[in-house]
Amino acid sequence: MEPSSQEMLAKIGRQLDVNVFPHVFDNGVVMPSAFDVASSALGEETDDEQRRPRGPAAGSRKGTARWKGTPRRSRQAGASARISGGLLRTAYEAQVASLEKAYPASRVFPDDDGMWLQTQSSILSGLDYGATFLIALPFAPGVGPRAWGFWNEPSGPLWIGPRHTNFFDGSVCAFSPGGNVWTEGGNLTSLMDLYTVWALRHLHLKVMGRWSGRQYSLPPPNEVLNPYYRLAQCKDDELCGCGSLTARYAECCKPRDLRFDLGRLAQEFVRRMGGRLGDRKPPLAITDFATGEGVPPKIRDVHNLMAPAARTSEQA
Repeated sequence: MEPSSQEMLAKIGRQLDVNVFPHVFDNGVVMPSAFDVASSALGEETDDEQRRPRGPAAGSRKGTARWKGTPRRSRQAGASARISGGLLRTAYEAQVASLEKAYPASRVFPDDDGMWLQTQSSILSGLDYGATFLIALPFAPGVGPRAWGFWNEPSGPLWIGPRHTNFFDGSVCAFSPGGNVWTEGGNLTSLMDLYTVWALRHLHLKVMGRWSGRQYSLPPPNEVLNPYYRLAQCKDDELCGCGSLTARYAECCKPRDLRFDLGRLAQEFVRRMGGRLGDRKPPLAITDFATGEGVPPKIRDVHNLMAPAARTSEQA
């Protein structure tokens, strides 16, 4: 990675640590926000930062994007009103053209029960590889999308995980379902932006050695397992897995987590979840789809690709 790209990655990470969402440009190029981290109290996001239009940042056209074109506009993912019934198909199909403008390498695979999207993001200007996302969009309400991310390595697609992926199929967990960040029937470009920033956080973890930004542990009814989960997943200098906006793990929940019987909790994790923490990985059908060696699985089968006892998501 070029030094300038690494510096930009570090800056985006610092902004995510104070809850500032970056700019996402066409082709999935992530750039820092114009927000000045140094001038803000830790963990606070100003009303101006939340509401102002996300225009192109100065100098945003510089650098090389992985996919054709250069960054032209930026967006910020936002909440959408829930949509119901047969309107989901109309809502998603009507957005394909605008999604392809923002992410030109997108492809659509129709299905009787929904649609598959295959999209590509450059992630960071100057990065010599990007990411591919496979997204299942059911037309039935209440099911929600399920996505997998892969780095575009020269040797072939490399799954992005396991941090902040779902148990145990390794699908993307880019936001808390209850956080009103994105809801089914919402803007597909905004959804892709969220997945793109999730991949950038993984890049930050890979390059900088830590996850950037707020993170959560296991939602109810499995919150009793969180001391084990946090000790295994969270690093001391990351924001605490309890969802804190300001406190690092070492100074927040870790001292209390260390008081638990971790051996017992590890056993309880397997009993409740149906597998071990390290068992997350994409199903073979998804991996074959990513490598071009297989066709997209049926949408109706996507949520059955993992064991019934394991259909519990962590929150990212």
